[in-house]
Formats: sequence, C-alpha cells, structure tokens
Amino acid sequence: MVASLSRPFMHSPSSATKRFSDRALLPSEPQHLWQIKRGIARTYTWDQNGNITTLGIWGTGDIVGQSLSNLTPYIIQSLGVVDVYPLVDYQWQNEAILSHAQHLTTLLKIISIKRAEDRLLSLLKWLAQRFGVVTPRGTCTTIPITHQELAEMANITRVTATRLIGDMEQQGILQWSRKRQFILLATP
Repeated sequence: MVASLSRPFMHSPSSATKRFSDRALLPSEPQHLWQIKRGIARTYTWDQNGNITTLGIWGTGDIVGQSLSNLTPYIIQSLGVVDVYPLVDYQWQNEAILSHAQHLTTLLKIISIKRAEDRLLSLLKWLAQRFGVVTPRGTCTTIPITHQELAEMANITRVTATRLIGDMEQQGILQWSRKRQFILLATP
C-alpha cells in the first residue's frame, strides 16, 4: 500500500481550495501540481490506438500533476467530488515522485497477473485496502468507480469486468452498489 503524504498542505496563502465535480478533468499542464485535500482522482494516459492506461488512483494527501510523469497526455480526472490545493512548494516533488513510483509498481504487479479473474480481484482488494473502511460485513469502498474504469485498470474489456463482478457477487466475494462502490465481503 502506498502511504499518502502526511505533511500539512503547502499551498499559497492567496490560493483557495479548488473543487471539481464528479468526472471533471483537473488542469494538468507541466506547471500544475495539486495536492488532494478530499476525494479521489484517477490519472491516466492513452496510446496512439486510444487504449487507456491508468497511472494511478489517488486520495487525500496525494500529489498529482504532469510534472511527475513524462507522459503526454497526462489526464487527471475526479472520481466523485474532489477538493485540491495548488502546490507552490516544490520541495515536495521528490517525495511525490517516490509515492508515484511505489503506486505504479503496485499497479504493474497487479496488471501482470495472468488470469483476468485473479487480476480483477487483486485490483479490487488493493482499492479496498487503500480506500475502504472495514465494517462487520467486509471492507466498504468509498471510491465511486465504474465497470469501464475497473476494466481499463485491469487491462480487460468492460464486458469481461461486468461478467467477473457478477461472478464474484454470486460467489459471495463482493457486493456491488448502485453508487458505483463495492464491498469486499468478509469470509466466514
């Protein structure tokens, strides 16, 4: 699990929190770095064929921005409502680069799993560990994510993701909510 940065937010006194609505795109020009105050964002890119590659799922305390990657395009998309501060203190850049490297390493390990079912389940477990809340029923996520976004992250089709989620629900592994959230059910 990638630890979020625990230092206080280092924003300009004249800059206010910026709020982005669900599925909004945050400015991702090279000079923009954002620290997430509240909410969850996804970073991604795509290749010449239009295939999307998820670069990370980021939460409270994480820093995102194109200057942390050498990829173009570098898209930052809110998953639900997201509040961010623009950063002005670039001493954080090394810590943010380390966090990004650890995050990408985890995602690479997950997407290298051969079987699609195992890959998707590992992804769901990682998301639940990172963004979930443990309850008596299981680990409930607070991340509003679609089957399409999960498919892109797991490198499978949306149809396959939907079928596998249905299979996992029938097996009692998870419960999917209409709010695009899920609960990884506790095993007896």
